[in-house]
Amino acid sequence: MKSRIILLFVSVFLLNLASKVDAQTQKDKKHDPIAPPELVAPVEGAKLNMFPRKTIFEWKHVDGANKYEIEVEYNDGKWTLLKKATTNVVSYTLDFIGKNPGRWRVRSYSKVTGNAGVYSEWRNFTYLK
Repeated sequence: MKSRIILLFVSVFLLNLASKVDAQTQKDKKHDPIAPPELVAPVEGAKLNMFPRKTIFEWKHVDGANKYEIEVEYNDGKWTLLKKATTNVVSYTLDFIGKNPGRWRVRSYSKVTGNAGVYSEWRNFTYLK
């Protein structure tokens, strides 16, 4: 009887130890989230006075990123998604729709984990014609 209690105690101890090792291994596999890119152009509040509305969105490279996702929205009374695209370069060109306010943001993807980071802040711009 005494040996069964000792065996039970040792089994519980080893299972608990294995669980802690597994939890630490999982924690070590997690990487810090990748930073959002710094947006370059168009700048916040830009007034764009050109037609056609060929818009070049630019941002800075993020160390550790291998691709980026851009979202562009327009506002004709409510914000509506115009384009969501993925690219492996630090710019994206789009023909913007109408004489409307627009906004854009970008997020990075980690080349180590493949996971997406958080989006940058929104940047607003307006087409005047």
